[in-house]
Amino acid sequence: MLKNLIIVLIIVILLAIGLNFNIFTSSKERVFQKTPITIKVPLKNIEKKINNSSKVIPVIHENNSSNNENNLSIEIEKLLKKAHILFRDSKDAQAIELYKQIIQKTKNSQNLKVLEQFTEACMQIAFLYQIYPSLDKEMAIEAYNIIINKFQKSKNSKLLEYYITAKVQQSYLFDKDERDYIYDELIKKFENNKDKKLQKRVEELLINKSFELMGKEDEEAMEILDKLINKYEKQEGREKGKLPEAIELAILNNIELSIITSNDDEKYVDLANKYLSDSPDTKPLLEMLDIIKNSQYLEQDDALKTWKEEHKEYYFDNWSFQEMRRWMNKIEDKETQERVKKYLNAFENYKYNRGEKDKNLIYKEPIEYKEPIIDPIEYRTNGEGVLYIPVEDLY
Repeated sequence: MLKNLIIVLIIVILLAIGLNFNIFTSSKERVFQKTPITIKVPLKNIEKKINNSSKVIPVIHENNSSNNENNLSIEIEKLLKKAHILFRDSKDAQAIELYKQIIQKTKNSQNLKVLEQFTEACMQIAFLYQIYPSLDKEMAIEAYNIIINKFQKSKNSKLLEYYITAKVQQSYLFDKDERDYIYDELIKKFENNKDKKLQKRVEELLINKSFELMGKEDEEAMEILDKLINKYEKQEGREKGKLPEAIELAILNNIELSIITSNDDEKYVDLANKYLSDSPDTKPLLEMLDIIKNSQYLEQDDALKTWKEEHKEYYFDNWSFQEMRRWMNKIEDKETQERVKKYLNAFENYKYNRGEKDKNLIYKEPIEYKEPIIDPIEYRTNGEGVLYIPVEDLY
């Protein structure tokens, strides 16, 4: 399943498109951060001084204020760079204080560029409160709340993207039930919005929600993906060219889920051949899934041999076999289970060992997820940028 890379990609898209900060172009490393252990560190004078927004925030560019706003933006850009350098040099406490100053200077602006900088400072503080030595889950949540409260009633699509980004980022600090609630809340709020970028955010949220359900409620996960596919097929005047990534994911993942749930996959295979024929991933993935499906009934040695000859350099770099392995472990008939396992192991050998016969599989079935111990120094960048992506265990 296209999960490991895709979940990261979805969050990166949310950040890179939603926030579009300059630091994203200078950062060469990406930080994947789970919910940290809480260590109480007070958040001084940020939330207290920023009132919840109860009115629409207009974005204005009047001549009499433009010079002041432009000067403020230039000043804040310099402060942001200084704060990024402090973070890079492991001076987190000083970086946090400087980000707080930036928030205070920008919180009342109506200029879109300045509000972008305001959002960046809040996001950086939220990230800093998720790593050592400033670990504080509650303070990270509060930092996201500053963005959420300010932009939740905005009519500006860019500010609403910031709102969605903050909500999604914050959701990874909660348990899965709360995260599902946040997804549903955002989907309901924006599913009828006509803005194309916000529609794309909804598609990504639906994909995220389906991933949350996989392995627990596979039928419901399929229904969500079907909703995406049907919406795309009924869309009039859709742009020709590359298929939206959410639709590509929906089709491929529903083929896999059809096998897992013993449903007919013909519809999704036809869709893949119709819409994904130009993708280099389509043929090897479809043939792999077909071999796994048929191995429930018969040996597939000849088909596997043909697959290896035709796709000997295809290594499933963007595919996870986690759901397939969970399904295989639940097969009651031992003979069937061993046969499926044989071919599943063969494909996983390609993924983890590049198909080398003499190596044992690296893959081990996870017993229980453990919180990673992360050294933030490992993630300091050599430039001035920081990329913050607190996500769960990559599903």
